[in-house]
Amino acid sequence: MPVGSAAVPVLEIHSSFLIPPLMVNGIKVAELSGLAWDNDEQILYALSDKGRIFHFHLTLDGNRIAAVEPLYAANLTDTEGEQVKKGRRDSEGLTLLNAENSKHGDTQLVIAFEGEPRIIRFTPEGRAIKNIELPKALQNGRAYQHGNEALESVTFHPRYGFITAPEQPLKTEPPNLHTLYSTKGRRWSFTAYPAKNSGISALEALPSGNLLILERAWSGIFNPFVVSLRYLDFKHCSKEDRCEVQNLKVLSNYLLVDNFEGLTHLQGNQYLMVSDDGDEEFLSTKLMLFTLDEGT
Repeated sequence: MPVGSAAVPVLEIHSSFLIPPLMVNGIKVAELSGLAWDNDEQILYALSDKGRIFHFHLTLDGNRIAAVEPLYAANLTDTEGEQVKKGRRDSEGLTLLNAENSKHGDTQLVIAFEGEPRIIRFTPEGRAIKNIELPKALQNGRAYQHGNEALESVTFHPRYGFITAPEQPLKTEPPNLHTLYSTKGRRWSFTAYPAKNSGISALEALPSGNLLILERAWSGIFNPFVVSLRYLDFKHCSKEDRCEVQNLKVLSNYLLVDNFEGLTHLQGNQYLMVSDDGDEEFLSTKLMLFTLDEGT
């Protein structure tokens, strides 16, 4: 299953856009950790790891981000309309349902949480609809390395259902072997990017059916912060579901770090990722637009 025998995908970064820390509906735009594009509604959703959802109007000029205008913000609530309680708000991963079916008004947000690992369907306005049952291996919170190293990512795959992954491998797994888990019972493993503490922060199912994986690694101020965009072609997984991945782009910096955490497909070969500013004045909320051509 040598990866080298296949066409090599090409990832090219084109433009970026800084979103200022505006107040929208009394909520500050900050600490964005998830991103999703609603093609039917032409809305960009962004998720804060403090349990908040944002809607933006996105304007592109070719491969350049021309404008990003905030439209809406709200705290995530439970099915009764009460704000998700503190300690259970660590919302990290975001994907959508019904966002490309040419119907208006039926989009649902699907959000993955750390702290207390779970995946929940929400309305676009941020009200919980129903929990999605996790794969059995992910149901026990004690199986994770740490409460802050649980579910940072989720994507929907038309064949495999929802795919998620612990940020760091479970306690029973080798420390450098990431595993993806599907709600339809499948799992796939691959070697983490070779930077200390490289964890999965976002997943995006591609139109081809393959996966784009965002990893980031931080191991102290004397080492660089490393963000890697990686590509998994399911055809390059063995019968034991061990997969080879390709490194498409690696960003590394010692100083002003863009902590990219969210990822989404826009249209055609265009994609966006977003950085988490940590609600710190010296960091920024940055959208970055890139193209990915998978080849044939």
